[in-house]
Amino acid sequence: MKDEFAERFEQFKTNKSTLAFIVNPLNTNTNEINIEPFGIDAGSLQMQLLNLKTKDFWSGKFTELKSKLEELEVQKCMHIAQHKWTALKEIPRVEALIFGTWNSLPECYSEVKKLAYGVLTIFDIFVRASVLLHEYNKK
Repeated sequence: MKDEFAERFEQFKTNKSTLAFIVNPLNTNTNEINIEPFGIDAGSLQMQLLNLKTKDFWSGKFTELKSKLEELEVQKCMHIAQHKWTALKEIPRVEALIFGTWNSLPECYSEVKKLAYGVLTIFDIFVRASVLLHEYNKK
């Protein structure tokens, strides 16, 4: 099981651009993204990404998301440094911010959203698997 996990983790390293897409689609090179597992039309994806980048309102959502995520990390570090464990629980969940941003996009960005939701689903499965493996190794 450890070998299988290590192999899967290695796949995540090679798909770095695909994973980065969920929080930074505006600076994504579509040639570096693995869209095969998601059944996405490459041409439509490129056109939708181009459209997204040129619309200030929608592209601003991702600029704002990135700023919020950076701000949350600073808050987490401050709370940890000050041993404010209760305050850590009050910080908004990163997943909620990411999904909120993607959910706000209209359906004209269907291929872009399909890729984001696919990556988020796989990432969630990966995180759950790593927690299970950690618990398994404790025994």
